Amino acid sequence: MEFSLFNLMTLPSSGVSHAEVFQQTRTLVSMAEEGGFDVAWMAEHHLSSYSISSSPLSLCSHMAGYTKRIKLGPAVVVLPFYEPLRLIEDIFMTDQLLEGRFVLGLGTGYQPREFEKFDIPYGRRLEHGLEIWAALLQAQETGVIDFDGEFVSIRDAALSIEPFQQTIPTFVVGSAPEIRRLIIKRGATALMTPGLAPPAVISTVRDLLSETAAETGKIDDFPYAVQRMVFVTKDKDQLVPAAKEALRHGRYATNMRQEQPAMTGAVLESTPFEGEPSVDEILDRCLIGGPEEVAEQLIGELSTNRITHFSAFMQFADMPYGLVQKSMELFIEEVMPAVKSRL
Repeated sequence: MEFSLFNLMTLPSSGVSHAEVFQQTRTLVSMAEEGGFDVAWMAEHHLSSYSISSSPLSLCSHMAGYTKRIKLGPAVVVLPFYEPLRLIEDIFMTDQLLEGRFVLGLGTGYQPREFEKFDIPYGRRLEHGLEIWAALLQAQETGVIDFDGEFVSIRDAALSIEPFQQTIPTFVVGSAPEIRRLIIKRGATALMTPGLAPPAVISTVRDLLSETAAETGKIDDFPYAVQRMVFVTKDKDQLVPAAKEALRHGRYATNMRQEQPAMTGAVLESTPFEGEPSVDEILDRCLIGGPEEVAEQLIGELSTNRITHFSAFMQFADMPYGLVQKSMELFIEEVMPAVKSRL
């Protein structure tokens, strides 16, 4: 069972500077390392206050200098946004610099506006991304890229840089049938996040993966990673404000899925969406509560869904940084030990 910390790096509406967001992230990653987390993830998004982390591989290399043990990785590299050859070289170089502490997260993106601004077809992002993943695997296995596809055409490129690890641990976001088959076939780890949806979707996605494994002749014993918003507190007065920040994050994420999100410049608006859950529903669904309550809910989800990797998303929307620190401390001191002792 692995624990990780997801860092989205939203630019808060409260006037916090870019430099402060990055410094807070450095501190939280250091706390995660000292507290026994296995991995720290860096997000990738572009052109909005939803996230100022536009270059997750650079951030991973940067964070290596502030840590000694914890693994670092992008969650995720949005494959279609990159020139494939340069991306593969950068991935291998990052793996070398981290000397075995690198984990790789891959995805094909979901925010139409980002694709529009990069002038990349949004409707073909899946096919585009899967070709780059195939070229990456070829480079890992042979040291040479000789690939001729619809989106990737690289002929006889012998690489001067190779990965540090023989096999880079790879996590992949996406539930399309094509992605599920490749996740199972290639031994990657499926990474899903229910957001504000009922936790039952965690089981639904795992069932789909189980069906895919059966169809491809694989046993139902694959790794499965889930990311959840987490806030731990012993002060009941903090629960509703935390749920409201979870809702704000959900509104940001839903807004960014629109072709033309509501925003002023790069500042994203917190726009209500159809069917959004109430605060009470969020408190029931999300991991928001006291240490014992969060631990029990988490133990149930991990065991029921045979989750092998849990990613904690703790600094979401405008959640005050001081409260995030205290929440992490409680998660490290009380929740993680309870989970580990039971599982």
